[in-house]
Amino acid sequence: MIELYLKTNQVKKLNLIGEINYEAKDIFNIRVIDATEKVLKEISDRFDIDISIFNQKEDIEISSHYLKTLDQLSFKFSIPSYNSNTLFKEEEIFIIIKKEVVFYFLSSNIDENFVNLTKTRYDFTSINFNSHIEHFIFQIGIISDYYADLTEFIAKRVKQFYENILDSKDFRSNDLDLIMILNFNNLLIKESISNFQRILHLLIQNKFEEKTVTNKIKLELDDIAVISDHIQFNFDRLDDLKENINSKIELEQNNIFRTLTIITVCISIPALIAGIYGMNFKNIPELGWRFGFPTAIGLMILSIIIAIVYFKKKKWIK
Repeated sequence: MIELYLKTNQVKKLNLIGEINYEAKDIFNIRVIDATEKVLKEISDRFDIDISIFNQKEDIEISSHYLKTLDQLSFKFSIPSYNSNTLFKEEEIFIIIKKEVVFYFLSSNIDENFVNLTKTRYDFTSINFNSHIEHFIFQIGIISDYYADLTEFIAKRVKQFYENILDSKDFRSNDLDLIMILNFNNLLIKESISNFQRILHLLIQNKFEEKTVTNKIKLELDDIAVISDHIQFNFDRLDDLKENINSKIELEQNNIFRTLTIITVCISIPALIAGIYGMNFKNIPELGWRFGFPTAIGLMILSIIIAIVYFKKKKWIK
């Protein structure tokens, strides 16, 4: 799908590049959703843009994420794709600015997530823009809001999980799996927002003609710094949660070991007595004694009672 935001502040939705009947001078923004290689080639030929940045997906150097030529600025970054139940998936966003037109290339998953998580700002059809840069800065704000919403989502899940764990005495392997999922998702947000910050810092150095652009980018950087603090808070909460679960598991294990110790002591002493009188020696006086058997049974019972009393004093038995 292709969306055109025209300088008349109208939005046109198309299916094919060939359906674009407008010149670059009439367009602020072109959004391409789920672009194929064929579509990339068509839009490159149609608007004379360099799409070489799409061939550097695996490189981690910032020079591969931010390319600047005399008449074009290209950059890309990965952003977590929201999933409420499982691990987030990284999706890439490519942005190219040329001839006063901003080109966005993103997946339908991210586009849908922007709509779902940033409803308050995403409906830009009711906003009038005076330049492609204003539209670009608005989109940067949407991305910042998306990061904030993702971070808030993780924070809510962690807090809810924390409350459940505090009220629960039973733990399952799924609990630790959920901590791993939340931790991994939080890590993806942190990595993504770190790359996004680097790109924004490079954009500031670009020296846009409109002075307000640099100030707005700095404001977005301030917002992202706050989001980064909350990301760290989520890491701290997850660490505390993991320690809390491990502590409770250790307490449960200690209780199990105590129970096993009590059972072992209560069984071992009677077993010792039975073992002694089960020896086939001729000179064991109690074997010929009339009250030998009741006495042996009594000693066994007495040893169990003594052990139980001892462990109760130690408060091992409630």
